[in-house]
Amino acid sequence: MSSISRSELRRMQMSVQPPEMTNSEARRQQLKKLSDERVSHWPNTLQATRKKKENWKKEKMAVEELSRQKIDREEAELQKRLRIESIRRANTILYEQTDKMKNLRSQQMYSDVLADRTEQIEEKKIMRKWERDREDSYNITLKQQLVEAEAREKSESEMRGKKHAEMAILIQEQIGECQQTVVDRLRSEKRDGELVKKKAEDDLQRDAELQAEKALKARLQAEEMQLANQKLKQLKLTLELEEEKEGEKRKSDLKKKEDMALARKKMEKLRFAEKQATRQKMIDRACEELNKKATSENVRLERQVEEARIKEDNELELRAQKRQRQREAIERSRHIQMELQEQRRKADVEENQRLALHYERKVKEMEYEEASEQVAKKEKNREVRATQEAQKMEKRQWLAASQEEQLKADSQKLAVMEEDDARFRTMAQGVLEEAKREGKNTYPIMKALTIKDITLLPASTGSRV
Repeated sequence: MSSISRSELRRMQMSVQPPEMTNSEARRQQLKKLSDERVSHWPNTLQATRKKKENWKKEKMAVEELSRQKIDREEAELQKRLRIESIRRANTILYEQTDKMKNLRSQQMYSDVLADRTEQIEEKKIMRKWERDREDSYNITLKQQLVEAEAREKSESEMRGKKHAEMAILIQEQIGECQQTVVDRLRSEKRDGELVKKKAEDDLQRDAELQAEKALKARLQAEEMQLANQKLKQLKLTLELEEEKEGEKRKSDLKKKEDMALARKKMEKLRFAEKQATRQKMIDRACEELNKKATSENVRLERQVEEARIKEDNELELRAQKRQRQREAIERSRHIQMELQEQRRKADVEENQRLALHYERKVKEMEYEEASEQVAKKEKNREVRATQEAQKMEKRQWLAASQEEQLKADSQKLAVMEEDDARFRTMAQGVLEEAKREGKNTYPIMKALTIKDITLLPASTGSRV
């Protein structure tokens, strides 16, 4: 165990303590505080600008929150007014549904009906008087109209006699004019008939000349058509001969192509069926045949055979390369699968270990929870017992309070009934005074005002006057 000296201990303590505050340092700190406080109120500093950018969203949210609070207060006031109005209207409706108010309204309506009936009787009398006055006025007017109609009919008959005489004269004049018009029209038609006859004869002569000219043109056109048909037949024969030659040529070319296609297929089958030696023999035989024929078609066939052999060699080489790549890919895949299986095995071992630890912790937690539940159950039983004792005491207090509240409710009910009676008398007195001012029958309203307090009125509440 090592020890340190006092000076070393003092030095260590001094190193961890804050430095001593001198007068100059205190003066500097005070000036710095004043400067910072003054600068904090300047809006154009970098720190103020940065703080403003950081706080603009908070300020915006605060303004929006104040606006929402104001709207909420206004909405609350509006809802309060609406609620008070709804309660007042509901109370009025409920009060109107009481038996006394129903009887009062019924008697008020009965009084209104009697007043309306009286007004209707007076109105009917006035209407009958108006009807009699209107009938008298109509009779007087009708008599005047009959006198005027007779005078007008007499003057009209005189006027019709004069018009008939004038019309007879006009008819005689029109008959003479019509006869003269018919004579003139017949003469004009005769002259027109002679002109039409002459024109028809001229038209017949002209049509005969045109018909002869058309017949001559038709014979000339027929002769020209015969010459053109003969030339067309000769041209068709020439074209048919050329088409036959072309067809024979196409057939020969097609046969050559078919022969070449058959030979190509046969050579391909032999080339794929046999090995390299048989293929070499076929190439030699083909070369010999090509040397014998020495035609352009055989030269082309030899070139095709050579190209086919080169193509097949390239295909074989590509297939070999492809098989090599496939073997390499299979090896890589097998190696990757083995690595994945090893990783899965390790992961399974780790997962099993983790699950074992997890289940072990869960078993311990369950044992602890079960013990805690037993303790909590006992505590709960004690609390339930105490609660039951408190509920018994509370029930006794509640019974006493309910009896007291029932007494208060009965007294309040009596007060409310007295208030309702006073309100009813006030409203009924107002309705009675209004009926008196309007000169209506007030007996039903007075009967409703003096009726006894009943809970159910009879089916017929109408009063007889």
